[in-house]
Amino acid sequence: MPYQSLGEFIKAADRVGEVRYVEGADLDLDVGCLTELMAERNGPMLVFDKFSAYPPGYRICSNFVRSVRRFALAMDLPLDVHPLEILRAWREKRKASAPIPAAVVRDGPIMECVQQDGEVNVERFPAPRWHTGDGGRYIGTADMVITRDPDENWINAGIYRAMIQRPDRISLWINPMKHGRIIVERYWREGNAAPVAVVLGCEPVTWLTASMSPPFGASEYELAGAYRGSPVEVVRLPLTGLPVPSGAEIVLEGFIPPTSEEAAHEGPFGEWPGYYTHEGDECVVRIQRIYHRREPILAGAPPLRPIGWSNITTYVQVWEHLERSGVTDVTGVWGFNNGLLTVVALRQRYAGHAKQALISAAGFRHGDMKCYYVTVDDDVDPTNLEEVLWAMCTRVDPATAVDIIHDAWTADLDPRLSPAKRRAGELTVGRMLINACRPYSWRDQFPKTNVFTPAERRRVQAKWRDFLENVEAKRELSSAKAV
Repeated sequence: MPYQSLGEFIKAADRVGEVRYVEGADLDLDVGCLTELMAERNGPMLVFDKFSAYPPGYRICSNFVRSVRRFALAMDLPLDVHPLEILRAWREKRKASAPIPAAVVRDGPIMECVQQDGEVNVERFPAPRWHTGDGGRYIGTADMVITRDPDENWINAGIYRAMIQRPDRISLWINPMKHGRIIVERYWREGNAAPVAVVLGCEPVTWLTASMSPPFGASEYELAGAYRGSPVEVVRLPLTGLPVPSGAEIVLEGFIPPTSEEAAHEGPFGEWPGYYTHEGDECVVRIQRIYHRREPILAGAPPLRPIGWSNITTYVQVWEHLERSGVTDVTGVWGFNNGLLTVVALRQRYAGHAKQALISAAGFRHGDMKCYYVTVDDDVDPTNLEEVLWAMCTRVDPATAVDIIHDAWTADLDPRLSPAKRRAGELTVGRMLINACRPYSWRDQFPKTNVFTPAERRRVQAKWRDFLENVEAKRELSSAKAV
């Protein structure tokens, strides 16, 4: 059964040991820093409660799908298998899924409490300062910004950072190439403010789908229904008619005026590459109403310095992009440092096969700032950075196996952009393609590796399972004591 709310997912994660509860944390330092510390350790989801000056039950949940295991739990996939098995299972589930339109219902928990007229105050919810250098409190890091295309009437859900400006205002930073920005600007061209709903917490499948960037015109709600196996239940908001998940936690309803009419300084904000880069005057939401549960949970997914987290949804998309491009025999796709390094494993079939994979991967739409691409043979686990580095150090001839692409597109967040290029709007950098596969022409003569075969390793692991698990448990206990 798919989860109907973020609270339901938290309970399910708690049952498998994936949640820790924190009471009395400070919003200016503790919440953000504890979130970072747990992420660095590939630790559990955190649920914060009992903040000073806020009612008990007004909670913050962070790192809720920031692990392969919790991603698998959210997507109803096997929990304790190799990451590539989860990746393959997710691919198969996507292939077997057909879009399911959202189901409109009359009511839901999101309508339990309503702020309107002079009562609207987004500051009633605990919003942390996720990083000490942030320019404000970001209530939207795991949000969904809901808009309706004025020309074709389809619903878009995107994830754009949201900063509190004052009780009835938040600002949004929406990049020009994002679907939400294209839709909003269509209203602006007609001299109108764009209707908008900002969802601040919902069940994880719908939120993850909002991060996948399907083709323009495809509604994330319909894709979320496909991945859930049942429609997303939505209620239509009274002022804008926009549909929002009926089981959501907090929803802000309002309008986005043209920036020529009203804008606000947004940022700085510590973003996913691990730096403060973009800030400036951005669009605002004039909040007309706020809807929330009696005990709402603010979802938080603050960008953190890249520490190995891999977004499985992106790697499935890269894998499918490679196959659409004619690259066969891909055995795995993974990435490191938030995908800044992308690794493709394949079974070489012909001369140039690895190079074709590199060129195709580097052309994927989500390639902003992702400048390093590596291909490895199928005997290398692309999810294991040590194995990838070993392949790079032993199978790459730097003089012949490395190519540089010039003037590839990047994003405004890229810290490598010089001030001059940033001022000129020249958002381009190079990309490095590294072929860490055995040279195709003499691959059969390449020296053999000195590791046990997968079958041998499985046999020994099965025989000595209790011993190995005991060793691992002691290691984790020692690490915990050291902290």
